Amino acid sequence: MPKLGESGLAFAMLGMLAGSLLPPPALGQGANPVENCLMAGAALPDAVIRECTLAMQSSDKAAIPAVYLGRADAYVRKGDYDRALADYDEAIKLAPDTAIAFALRGEVHAKRGDYDGAIADYERAIERAPNLPSAFSNRGLAWANKGELRLAIADYTKAIKLDPNLPVAFNNRGLAHAARGEHEAAVADYGEAIRLDPKYANAYNNRANAYLGRREYDRAIADFSAALQVQRTDRAALLGRCWARTLAGHLPAAIADCGELLRLQPAAAAALNMRGFAHLKAGQTDKAVADFDAVLRSDPKNAGSLYGRGLARLKKREAAQGNADIAAAKAIKPDVEQELARYDIR
Repeated sequence: MPKLGESGLAFAMLGMLAGSLLPPPALGQGANPVENCLMAGAALPDAVIRECTLAMQSSDKAAIPAVYLGRADAYVRKGDYDRALADYDEAIKLAPDTAIAFALRGEVHAKRGDYDGAIADYERAIERAPNLPSAFSNRGLAWANKGELRLAIADYTKAIKLDPNLPVAFNNRGLAHAARGEHEAAVADYGEAIRLDPKYANAYNNRANAYLGRREYDRAIADFSAALQVQRTDRAALLGRCWARTLAGHLPAAIADCGELLRLQPAAAAALNMRGFAHLKAGQTDKAVADFDAVLRSDPKNAGSLYGRGLARLKKREAAQGNADIAAAKAIKPDVEQELARYDIR
């Protein structure tokens, strides 16, 4: 199951923790290793790790938990989750009442797919700081990824009550509503996420996908286009707009979108598949077959490409080959015909 949302709230709290453990430097005071570690922020991870490792020799013992958290954050940004967890463990041993340390460690458990471990840490964070929105929001994400959508929505709602200005909580709650088939609620939540952050590309993409499910293709195209205004190489938006334009009948524009995605990511199966259907609807059967062939070379059991190639071959009056492809597609995915017929692909 794809991940139902995104985290990213708790890490913003690291500076708050550092500020609570360190007094502000005196005017004219030179930087010391602890300050270098904690103020490195978005510096390259290796530089942060170097500074924080030096800072662990500091005599300022009260600051050491924050130093471990600073180095752990750098390890997370490097994708070295084992070392990050070791540093979070040390920080928690030294400062066991620090809610943020548990919330941060919970995020790493979630990144590793250990959602039970993540939930346990978020619960420890909430015990220590019942008004910490990030802990509720990220626990909601962990519940969602375990398939516990009702619990996820409850946690997102609690996070939003604590801080109504959290676009990621609205976006993630929208995904949970969508997974439950509550599409109106999902669209409303994505809209609120976008209102709070007009450059939130993922929220535009998610709302566009909701519109696609409702066959509101022009609205979907508009949202995918908005995501591309934020990031012109947004691959999810290019793929989604290609499909939305295909279904809306804007076939040259659809083919151009999938072509741009293939320029960014050559041989992307999803883009080839969708472009194949755009070519099919445009009556360009040879090009459709070529795209479906390209998918099937690497994925011979792709039911959509088999079915699409079958339709293209029938249109080319290659009845035996076309019927064979369609039969093979139905053997792999019995409802493939009905699924594509919903989009007027037949």
